[in-house]
Amino acid sequence: MRRIRTAGRLLSAQARAGAGLAVASNPALVGPAARRLLGEPIEEEAEVGGIGATVFRPARGTGPWPTAVLYPGVTREGRRHAAFVGFGRALAATGCLAVVAEPDGLAVGELTGETASQALAAAEAVAARRDVAEGRVALVGVSGGATLALCAAAAGGLSHRVTSVLVMAPVCNLQEALRFVTTGFRREDGAFVPFATRSFFQLVSARSVVASLPRGGDRDAALELLRSLPDYGPDPLEALGGLAESTSDPGVRATLDLFGNRDPERFDELFEAIPSVARASLTSLSAVRGAAQIAAPVELVVAREDKYIPLSDALAFVSSCPTARLTILDSLQHAVPHFAVEAARDLARLNGAVVRALAAAYSR
Repeated sequence: MRRIRTAGRLLSAQARAGAGLAVASNPALVGPAARRLLGEPIEEEAEVGGIGATVFRPARGTGPWPTAVLYPGVTREGRRHAAFVGFGRALAATGCLAVVAEPDGLAVGELTGETASQALAAAEAVAARRDVAEGRVALVGVSGGATLALCAAAAGGLSHRVTSVLVMAPVCNLQEALRFVTTGFRREDGAFVPFATRSFFQLVSARSVVASLPRGGDRDAALELLRSLPDYGPDPLEALGGLAESTSDPGVRATLDLFGNRDPERFDELFEAIPSVARASLTSLSAVRGAAQIAAPVELVVAREDKYIPLSDALAFVSSCPTARLTILDSLQHAVPHFAVEAARDLARLNGAVVRALAAAYSR
């Protein structure tokens, strides 16, 4: 009987996913019919937990509805990125309240402890809405937003109100990520293994750490320099190197020394030398530390060979989180699925993760 109920929930979630996709993408013939049947989702800008958000509500009724809070990745379009607008509309079309929340700094790649706090506050504020069923929410995130979703799901005040978590391409251990960002080596089983990430992730890492430092002249100058660099330009660590000799702020100097280091053996020593406020910020953004506290089912989707993050990062999280299920895609480079005939198996796997997360969200 339990298997029958589970199968029924999955079939229902699959049907919802298909109908939502038809409304959001509006394909010929099927799209207009789905819109007439389900109605046009209602979309509005709002503030949740003190940050900007876009709310997508079902066309009919006043709730309470199953609810999802979505966090976009590091993209200049922020919550208005087409993928998140489409996903929000798709969820609303199938009877779900969807809130795309955008903490400060996320869009430009400045993730700090404050970013994580804002993401949590947004989820708690959404869960407190009267139109949210049972005061419970699903959490969805991509890339940097996925990291925030996992951290929020582990928070003591929210964890028991999370129905499911669906994330793609998070960074789960920020300290270890900084090791390969700065030195080109990751740690695995006590040994150092080469891993070359891309300049964009180096830039986001540098912006995030510098933004976490106490405000001041040298810190502000370093952050301004990082903000002036193109998102997909040359090695940003070289640009930081030019500031090392001119700074008189010991905290900024320690941070520049960390980013100027290429020796993986020295990383831990240099990391401990940066200001404690920056280390605390990175700790609050390291989802692996709270993995065991997540009670909701977690669907974690990653690339087998991510251009920014090694697979070992996701494997370490899953080994610490008893509720996590890992889906590895061969056609994924980071967080953008490749829609092609040869990727059909991967698309089926991705669909499975989405449907399982929806089934858990709608069944509570």
